[in-house]
Amino acid sequence: MQSPVEILIIEPSFLIREGIKTLLSQMEVAFRMDESDAMVHNLNRLIQKSNPGLVMINPSMMTENLLIKRSDPELSGVFFIALVQQDLPDAVSSQFDALLHICASKTALIKEAEEILTKAGILSSEKESNTLSGREIDILRLVALGLTNNEISEKLFISIHTAMTHRKNITRKLGIKTVSGLTVYAILNKLIKTEELKGRI
Repeated sequence: MQSPVEILIIEPSFLIREGIKTLLSQMEVAFRMDESDAMVHNLNRLIQKSNPGLVMINPSMMTENLLIKRSDPELSGVFFIALVQQDLPDAVSSQFDALLHICASKTALIKEAEEILTKAGILSSEKESNTLSGREIDILRLVALGLTNNEISEKLFISIHTAMTHRKNITRKLGIKTVSGLTVYAILNKLIKTEELKGRI
């Protein structure tokens, strides 16, 4: 089992900090997180205290004269992510290894976070994408049509365990946990027609 990544998050908003934790949990990233909601005057001291591999920071929390000095031994090996609402000027963004756009949609956030964490070496580059396989699409259709795991396994000639594993992967990839949510997704993506749902409600 991969050891938890140590993360330092510097962000004034409690909701954003909690949202980042939820996002990482849904991506099944093992982590331990230190938090700061105060203006940063000495980044090196904060990093020495928590010894993170990953620092997520709202650039507005950095004092004007504070630069990320990559030559400092304390900062070597630390991956810096700016938590932004929009792109930063080049002079500022060049200090960071990546930008995470916190106002993006859930799907875009997950995709961007996966790319960033892969670049940081936290996720494997061989990690599955959010794209569903053909078998997962078949199972998603059946779930949306109201079939149970038992019915899905019988219909597709697979074990119940395999059906449950596919459902777990679908939920992880799409970030949708409820059958009603999966049904809406299937309709919006034209995997099923609303007429097929008649009699199942």
